[in-house]
Amino acid sequence: MSYSATRVFLGKIQMQDLAVDVARKDERVTVPFDRETLERVEAMADQEERPVARQITLLVKAALELIDHQGFKLVDGKLRKVSIESVDIDSEE
Repeated sequence: MSYSATRVFLGKIQMQDLAVDVARKDERVTVPFDRETLERVEAMADQEERPVARQITLLVKAALELIDHQGFKLVDGKLRKVSIESVDIDSEE
């Protein structure tokens, strides 16, 4: 009886050791939010029953996809719409 209890205990220790060695799926980034933004994210996370950190990750990924899809680029820390127009240039030759 004490052997099986010891065996279970060792199994828990081994599982904890394995969990430490597992690589994180996403890199951890710390970003300060103002109070209003954090409250909005918390409300969205509660509504969708997700942890706040996961909600923020999903929002950032969605924002990046939208930015790429809409043709925006980050220029000097601000989003700018980038459009390419063809221009006919008449040469005088």
